[in-house]
Amino acid sequence: MAFSQSQLDALEAAIATGTLEVRVGDKLIRYQTTVDMIKARDLLRDELNGQPPANRSSASSFCRD
Repeated sequence: MAFSQSQLDALEAAIATGTLEVRVGDKLIRYQTTVDMIKARDLLRDELNGQPPANRSSASSFCRD
């Protein structure tokens, strides 16, 4: 998906003000946490700078009683 500088600017402004909503054109995007916003910002920055997406992984652990 192609992102624009205006989308990145709107996201960074929202992060700076502490709001979880970003309006770009006629679309309103509501994030659950600031961490989600920062992840999205990093993704937009990487794409706009022509960098490949970072490898993202997660780990889970399970315990059985």
